[in-house]
Amino acid sequence: MKHVNDMRIVICIVTLIFLFSGCSAEEDNYPEPTDAFYVNDYANILDADAKEHILRVAEELEDTTTAQVVVVTVEGIDDRPLEEYTLGLFRKWGIGQKGKDNGVLIFVDVQGRQSRIEVGYGLEGVLTDGKTGRIQDEYMIPFFRQGRYSQGIVAGFNAIVNEIYKEYGYIDKLVGDDMLLEEPSLPAEQPEEDGFSLSRFILWLVLVVAFIFFDFAFFRGAITSTVFRSRGGGGYGGWFGPGTRGGGFGGGGFGSGRSGGGGSAGGGGSSRSW
Repeated sequence: MKHVNDMRIVICIVTLIFLFSGCSAEEDNYPEPTDAFYVNDYANILDADAKEHILRVAEELEDTTTAQVVVVTVEGIDDRPLEEYTLGLFRKWGIGQKGKDNGVLIFVDVQGRQSRIEVGYGLEGVLTDGKTGRIQDEYMIPFFRQGRYSQGIVAGFNAIVNEIYKEYGYIDKLVGDDMLLEEPSLPAEQPEEDGFSLSRFILWLVLVVAFIFFDFAFFRGAITSTVFRSRGGGGYGGWFGPGTRGGGFGGGGFGSGRSGGGGSAGGGGSSRSW
């Protein structure tokens, strides 16, 4: 009987290890930024003029204000929740400057027909959820519905850059049309899902505690020690999701020589679909 119970415990521990490994692999499955950093067109929907404009304007914006605006397009994110994916990507790349958290991520999922503007802590006051939603509704989504992704992304990008310049007091730096977006007086929007799920956190905590308890009770912590040693070089991410360190440089194409400054976000921004 004791042998059967021991086998059940071993099976439980192995199952937990696989669960952790699978979840970790999913959460760490983010692309590396391209050499351009500000322009990451993995879905290949931006034309050359749009890429050049975003790169040039984003570089000048960072040089002037230290804020970073990064564009990412992908073909799809499978069944992963949009808000969780963009928040994890934002933190992994470290968009914006550490301590200022003045970064913005413009994310477009072509296959899922959805977009999101993720805003760092330091810019949530000027780029509110309502304002980023309005930028998408008025400047991006109408173009996306026509398949004109370059025009929609550039229009939304310009609007965000202008709001940041105005926040830092550089009115003379505005690009494109002077889009003085006041806080929109729109009908109350449905609350968006928070990137943080308390029930999910509690489940993870219970699983981790159970795993460590069984390991130390029957194997003297050997499995826990081995797993942590094997993941010791994995950066800030580990089992508990993507970290806040900026990513390195990715594949070919024109480069900017820039990277994330260690900024972070907490789920501010808005999502849209078309």
